[in-house]
Amino acid sequence: MTRLTPLHLALEYTMRLSIKMALLLVFVPLVASAQFKDLDVAMSNLKRGFSSGDPQAIVSGMAAGDKVMLQFPGLIDLKTEFFGRDQASYLLDGLFTKVHPTAFEEQSAKKKSADAQYNITATWTIQNAGKPETRELYITLHQTADNQWSVVSIRSAGK
Repeated sequence: MTRLTPLHLALEYTMRLSIKMALLLVFVPLVASAQFKDLDVAMSNLKRGFSSGDPQAIVSGMAAGDKVMLQFPGLIDLKTEFFGRDQASYLLDGLFTKVHPTAFEEQSAKKKSADAQYNITATWTIQNAGKPETRELYITLHQTADNQWSVVSIRSAGK
């Protein structure tokens, strides 16, 4: 049996991470618009994404060049809170692998026309360490100049 040095372990970890990222990029379909065309599509995609663990349903509403705020305290430690679309997809995929989402239910939604924003509060049910847990999600969408909707922040809180 070969003993692995710390350097070898780090290289192996980096290689595995690189392979996962490459596979994610190869098998993930690219979305043409990168924004939700209306609020019904946004809610449908967010529900599918957060109830079944489909990160692509969520990031399809993120504009390619924008940074999105993601906060999931107690679930993943983040050194930063703002991520590009590809980073957000990778982060959500890892999160969903860890916590296994089972349900998403909109509690309230409020359109703030003056700010061109739509604020959604929802409950999110996950399996965390094998135990069911319900958290609140706060999602903010921003209306773009072409009247589409883009995700600008997703924050989680324990309940």
